[in-house]
This record gives sequence, C-alpha cells and structure tokens, in this order.
Amino acid sequence: METLPKFKLWEPFFILIGVAAGILWLLNTLNTGNPLWFLPLQPTYEPSRIVIRHYGEIITIRRGEPGYTELSEALNKTLSDFDNTALISIGLSEETLRRYNEEELVLEAYYADEVEFNTPVRMAGVKQLLFPIDATHDGNRYVFIGANGEWRAGAMVVKDDTPLKNALLVLGYLQK
Repeated sequence: METLPKFKLWEPFFILIGVAAGILWLLNTLNTGNPLWFLPLQPTYEPSRIVIRHYGEIITIRRGEPGYTELSEALNKTLSDFDNTALISIGLSEETLRRYNEEELVLEAYYADEVEFNTPVRMAGVKQLLFPIDATHDGNRYVFIGANGEWRAGAMVVKDDTPLKNALLVLGYLQK
C-alpha cells in the first residue's frame, strides 16, 4: 500500500511571501531606478561647493576652505535618514526663491556627480539640494532637489536636520 505525500502548508506560504517580496522590490526598483532602495545605510557624497544664502549675502564654500569639512560632514549626517517614501507635493515659487536669495537663510549643496539615496523616492539626475534653515518652509525638515540650476517640484523629508543646523550655528551663520 502506497502512502500519499504529506501536504506541507508552510511551503506555499513561504513561496507566496517570496513572490510578494520580489514583486515589491521590482516595483520599487522600476519606480526609483535604484535597486538598493531598501538598504538602511545611505551613501555619502562630497559637495563640489556649498552655497549659504545668508539674509541677502551669498557665501560660497569650496573644498579646502574654512567651514567646508564641518558642513560636508553635517550634510552627510543630515542625509543619513529620511521620513518620506514619496516626494512631498510642494514646490518653490519665484517669490519663495526671491526671499531665499534676498531675505532668508538657506543652504544649497552642489555635487559634481549625481546623488542618489537609498529611498523609494526617484532621484535620477539630482545634482543639487536646498535646505531651508531660517526661511519659508523651515521647521519641516524639507530638502528640495534639483539639477542645472533648476529646482524640481517635490521635497524629501530628512529625519533629523539638527547636525546641519548645529554646524551653521557653530560657524556663525545661524543664531539661537
């Protein structure tokens, strides 16, 4: 007498979970263009220049100049973790950009190569980041993304912008 093979309920369950995880990974990879979107570690980048728009005064800091190392390290710490899985629907109007240039405190980081973070947010072609510090949209931890002097619609949200604010405080650009 032959016995029937035993049915193992857990095998189809694990196959289903594996297929679902594969589909999720593939969809996010196609959406973001980044196959490593799920990694908790963020890559670090070195800006080619950092521009501080300090209440109407424009300060450009390049590698090797005073304050560059502190700001570059603070940028990497600030960009090490994000809160959003999609871009926040917000843009920068001409009026907001005018205030950033003439009246408020913002920091812009420019990169020679494209930056891409391990997030489900599409980052293709991004070479510049803008952080409102004491300006319109400050307090929301927004990072606006752009390239070639243009800012795109939408913002990312960093988990903690304290390292960047502390560096600006120590360097004398931000007051308590």
